[in-house]
Amino acid sequence: MTARDRKKQILNACLELLAKEGLASVTHRAVDKTAGLSPGSTSYYFSKKTALIEAAAIHLAELLDEDCADVQRAFAQLIADGKKDEAIAYVANDLVAYADEKRELLLARLELTLAGSRSDELKLIADQLSAAARQPIEFFLKLISDECTEEQVVTSMGLLDGIALLYATGQGPKPTVEQVERIFLSAS
Repeated sequence: MTARDRKKQILNACLELLAKEGLASVTHRAVDKTAGLSPGSTSYYFSKKTALIEAAAIHLAELLDEDCADVQRAFAQLIADGKKDEAIAYVANDLVAYADEKRELLLARLELTLAGSRSDELKLIADQLSAAARQPIEFFLKLISDECTEEQVVTSMGLLDGIALLYATGQGPKPTVEQVERIFLSAS
C-alpha cells in the first residue's frame, strides 16, 4: 500500500468515526483501529489531532466536489436542452439517493461544521465545508432562476440540510423527491 493510499484510508476512517461517534471519539488510536492499521499509523502521518481533523475536512470537501461534478454536468445539459422540470427531478432523485448512500459524509460534514462553530481553531474548516455544500445548490438555482438571490440559496440549503439531517439522525422520514423538487421550484 502506498503512503497516499494509507493516508486516504486514515482519512476515510476519521470521517467514519466523525459520522458514527462525533468529534470527541476521534483519537489517533481510534482511527488506527477503524482503519484496520497498526497502532501509531495515524500518528505517523498526522502528529496532532487538529492536523488530522483538518486533513479529513479537506478530504471530505474533495469527496463532496467529486459527488457533485457529474450531477452538475447532467443538470446543466438538461437545462441547456430546455428540460427544466427533468433537470429538477434529476437533482431531486440524486439528493434523495444521497441521503442513504452518503449518510456518513453528511453526518461528518455536519459534525465538523458544528465543531468549527465552537472553535476558532476549526472555524476555517466549517467555512470550507459550508462552501462545499453551498456551491452545488447555488449552481442549480442560478441555472433555473432568472435571479438567484442570497436568500434563496441560504433558504434552500437550510431546508435541504434540515430534512437530510432529520433523516440521517433518525428523527424524520426519508426525504422525498417531491420535497426536494418543491424546494427548488419555490426558489426559482
